[in-house]
Amino acid sequence: MSTRILTAIVTLPLLFLLVLGGSRHAADSLAQSLAPPLPPPEGGERGIPILMYHKVNPDPRTGGLGLRVPPQKFARQMEYLAGHGFHTVSLTDVVDHFQKGKPLPPRPVVITFDDGYLDNYTHAFPILKKYGFTATIFVVANTVGKTNVFDAKIQPVNKMAGWRELKEMADYGITIGAHTLDHPCLTQIPLEEARRQIRESKALLEAHLGRPVEVFCYPYGKYNHELARVVRESGYRAAVTTGQGLAGPGDDPFTLKRVRVKGSYDLQKFITELVKHYYPPLPPSP
Repeated sequence: MSTRILTAIVTLPLLFLLVLGGSRHAADSLAQSLAPPLPPPEGGERGIPILMYHKVNPDPRTGGLGLRVPPQKFARQMEYLAGHGFHTVSLTDVVDHFQKGKPLPPRPVVITFDDGYLDNYTHAFPILKKYGFTATIFVVANTVGKTNVFDAKIQPVNKMAGWRELKEMADYGITIGAHTLDHPCLTQIPLEEARRQIRESKALLEAHLGRPVEVFCYPYGKYNHELARVVRESGYRAAVTTGQGLAGPGDDPFTLKRVRVKGSYDLQKFITELVKHYYPPLPPSP
């Protein structure tokens, strides 16, 4: 084989990678230029974004892009946050900031995952560690180490994280929160059963993990004032909903809003969804 052919075989893949990397850089730069500007870096004055994820998985057989974010997209989102001065904090940090004046780092952000899928450990956790980020995983306590029986009639079967994976992540600094025992819609069951789901999921997680469980997530985002009271009386310090927006100083810590992230979002859409809630909506034109 001639030297020229050998050189071409070696250099063409390298050139392709360089072009691909340059295209990605250009695409990312364009996405950032088209998105709304970031707010000043002071911690929390305009509110704090709580990002809402579910699955982080490359396999389309595990579900659609409404609940599943491909790992490559998740990695680029985390890279963006790290590169633009965002710092991850916990939900209890947010509550302590608003209630007690606890200082927060510049551009605080909370990363949350609902349900407790195994892919949170296999795919999301390594990416979080790469950037020194923490997160909160809301676990359906009776499904640990099993499958998503709570929605298997409408979603593909997915493996859930086991106690070993949850303990390893908790030891690293990932917060484990409760998402009830069985993921029922709490507003559609008797109050006593809702109270059992809220209290016993906390107790079960604490018994296995050996650490306090202080945060809660309402299944399907469904709640009312009575349920929020039960969550508070059950010993939690904060709870999140699926309402869209930032967590603000005057908010009830048991009905905190979040910013949903879908797998269909490109980087520009991710930045837009992250940033838009910092700015009040424009008044309607006359």
